[in-house]
Amino acid sequence: MNPSISTAGAVVDDFQMSCRFSNFGDHAPESFDSLSCGACFYFIFMLVEHYKDRYVASLCEDTFGVLVCPVDVSDKICNCYNREYVYNIPEFALNSSRIKPLNHLRLDPPLPFQFDLIVKDCCSAARYCCRNTLVKYHHRVDDSPCPPTWDGWNCFDSATPGVVFKQCPNYIYGGSNIKTDYDRLSQKVCRSNGWATPEVNAAAREHTDYTGCMSNGDVEARILAGLLTYSASVIFLIPAVFLLTLLRPIRCQPMFILHRHLLISCLLYGAFYLITVSLFVVNDAPLSSQVFQNHLFCRLLFSIQLRYLRLTNFTWMLAEAVYLWRLLHTAQHSEGETLRSYKVICWGVPGVITVVYIFVRSLNDDVGMCWIENSTVAWIEWMIITPSLLAMGVNLLLLGLIVYILVKKLRCDPHLERIQYRKAVRGALMLIPVFGVQQLLTIYRFRNVCLIYRLLHKSFCRRMCSEILVITSGEAGSRS
Repeated sequence: MNPSISTAGAVVDDFQMSCRFSNFGDHAPESFDSLSCGACFYFIFMLVEHYKDRYVASLCEDTFGVLVCPVDVSDKICNCYNREYVYNIPEFALNSSRIKPLNHLRLDPPLPFQFDLIVKDCCSAARYCCRNTLVKYHHRVDDSPCPPTWDGWNCFDSATPGVVFKQCPNYIYGGSNIKTDYDRLSQKVCRSNGWATPEVNAAAREHTDYTGCMSNGDVEARILAGLLTYSASVIFLIPAVFLLTLLRPIRCQPMFILHRHLLISCLLYGAFYLITVSLFVVNDAPLSSQVFQNHLFCRLLFSIQLRYLRLTNFTWMLAEAVYLWRLLHTAQHSEGETLRSYKVICWGVPGVITVVYIFVRSLNDDVGMCWIENSTVAWIEWMIITPSLLAMGVNLLLLGLIVYILVKKLRCDPHLERIQYRKAVRGALMLIPVFGVQQLLTIYRFRNVCLIYRLLHKSFCRRMCSEILVITSGEAGSRS
C-alpha cells in the first residue's frame, strides 16, 4: 500500500507509550486510534475510481479524522477546522466534538450498506495492533532493524531483513467477499537499515505490496468455466423443453409434464446465471457499480437465481420422485391428471421461502455485494438449506423404495435374476440425476471448491436432460 497523503503527526513525549504508523510517525495510543481509523476509511474507500475523482479527501493533521468534500466545494469551507466535512467513528476519534459520525457520510454513488462496520473492523485491528504489538516493542530487547508498525491495513511485528508476508484482511475489499474465496498475502520488505522505502511520487515512503491481495486470475477462470458450463446447459435444455412442449403424444402425459417443468427450472437457473454474470460480474459489466452499492435490483436478481430457482430445482426433483413412487406403488395411470397441485407447490413454496428470506436478511444481514455469498448469519442461510435438505432426504428415501419395488417386480423369473438385478441397478443410476441426489453436494456453496461443484452440478443437469430426451423420443416413437 502506498499512501498518497502525509501528515506530520503528534510528537509523543513518552516514547515508551507510542504506536508507530508507517509514514505518519509515532503517536500516543489515543491519537493513533483516531488517525488510523480515519486512514482505514480513506484507504478502503476514497482511493477507488468511484470517489477519488469526485471528492477531495485527506487525513487531518490534528489526527481527529478524515476530511471529505465534493470537488466543487471551496477550500475556505473544505478544511479540517470545519466539522461538517470531518468524519470518523466516534469511539475511536480523539475528540468526538470535532467530527461527524462516519455513518452520516453520504456519497455518490452510495457507500456499501453499513460501510462503517467494515471500517470499524479495520479500526479495531489497528487499536489491537497498537496495544498488543507496537507499545510492547518499547518494553523488550529487540535489535531488529525493522520496528513493528501499522501500515494502514495490517500490523507488522519487528522483523529481520527479508520479505514479511501477512494475510490480506477482509475489510480491505470494502464489503466484498474476495478474501473468503482466496488465501491472499501482502508483503513488506525489511532491509538492514529499516523497512523498504521505494520512491513513489518523488518521495521515499514505506511501502507494503498489496497486489497479491488483488490477483484475480482464479476469479476469471471460474467465471469463464461458469459461462461455458451454463451456456452448454442452456443449449441442451432449450430443445428438450421444446420437444416436451410440442410433441403431441407426450405433452399432456403427467410424467412428461413433470419433466418439462424440471427442465424449465434448470433452464431458468442457467439463463439467470448468464444474465447476472453479464450484467454485474464480468469486466466492464454495465451494472457493476450496483454490486459495489449493494443495490436493490442486483440483490433481487441474485436472490431469484441463487435462492428461488435453486429451490425450484429441488422441489421439481422431489415432484418427479413422488409421482414415480405413486405410479409404481398404486399402479394407476392418470392420463388426464393436470398436476395443478404440483405446479402450485413446486413453483409457489420456493417463492414464499425466498420472499421471507429476502425480508429477514434485509433486516439482519443486509451487507455484502448483492447477497452473492451466503449470509454471515448462519440461521438465515438455513432458511434455504433446510428445505433443500428435506427435499433431498425424501428423494433418497423414495429412491430406495422405488428400487425395492423394481426389484420385486423383476424377480418373477428366478433364472434371470442376475440380469434383472443389473436392470434394477441401471434404472436406479438413471434416476439419480432426475431425482437430484447429486445435489446433496451443492446445497451449500463451499467457496474453495465451488468450481468443482458447479461443473458437477451442470454435468448432471446435462445428463438428466439427455436421459429425458432418450425416454421422450422412445415414448413418442412408440405412440406414433
